[in-house]
Amino acid sequence: MGAYGGLAGFAAVSYSPWNRRPTIEVARTTGAGHLPGADGTRRRTRERGAGHIWLEVASINAPANHSYRRMGFAFCGLDTALYHGTESEGEQAIYMSMPCP
Repeated sequence: MGAYGGLAGFAAVSYSPWNRRPTIEVARTTGAGHLPGADGTRRRTRERGAGHIWLEVASINAPANHSYRRMGFAFCGLDTALYHGTESEGEQAIYMSMPCP
């Protein structure tokens, strides 16, 4: 819950068995400063044998980029075309991953 009793954000996790990679999709309405459900996500992905957790974040979202780096995520890819034709045109998608010890 946010500071005013509303939803601060949520994370949805999908899992790709072929490469054992969970992907986190985050929607946030306020700057929560952490990844919702991160501890539970790490536990469940370890149980499935995943080596890394993977996420995508917009290049202009500096607060999220810094937060994810503090959590242990590292830059692993860039997509310059993901947002073409959307209201986020001109931004770039940064992919980050974090080992699942």
